[in-house]
Amino acid sequence: MDTKKIAATFAILMIALGVAGMAYANWYEYLWLEGEVTTGELCMEWSFDYEVWEGNVKPDYGPVADVGYEFVDEDGDGCNEGLIVWCYNAYPSLWIEGVIDVHNCGTIPAKVYDYNCYFEGEPEGWWETGIEYEYEFGGTGTCEQIDPCQTLELYFWIHFTQDAPENAWLYFYVDLTFANWNAVEE
Repeated sequence: MDTKKIAATFAILMIALGVAGMAYANWYEYLWLEGEVTTGELCMEWSFDYEVWEGNVKPDYGPVADVGYEFVDEDGDGCNEGLIVWCYNAYPSLWIEGVIDVHNCGTIPAKVYDYNCYFEGEPEGWWETGIEYEYEFGGTGTCEQIDPCQTLELYFWIHFTQDAPENAWLYFYVDLTFANWNAVEE
């Protein structure tokens, strides 16, 4: 036999065995990854408590002014997004004190993103001289950030002065917008 034919047959046989060996002896490793992601909840709610100064309570009659409040759950999630406060039959020297707080009932820290305050009343501007007020912040949160389960408290004192006119009315609206803590620039 010709040496060239033997060498060619041997080379073809080696290639065939190599291909067959790769097909049958190919090792592999199977890896997999499973992940789950949940997002947090931004949920803020109001709480409110007040007291009429004892000197403004008439014995055997009770308070003359009608001070009250109502919570509003606008989206039905169980948190009080709205707070309506009223004071009817106010009079000069009436003192009201209390605390309004904002509670973080969500799972992520929050910061005040924006706020607005509106006043409307008759006679126009009477609240500038007819009402004195003071407030201070407290609670477990800060004005910069309210962590989950923390509360930002606003202690307030309101005094109707001798300049408060009769038959006047005042409507005020405070709008606080909160955002997740890292979305608010310093």
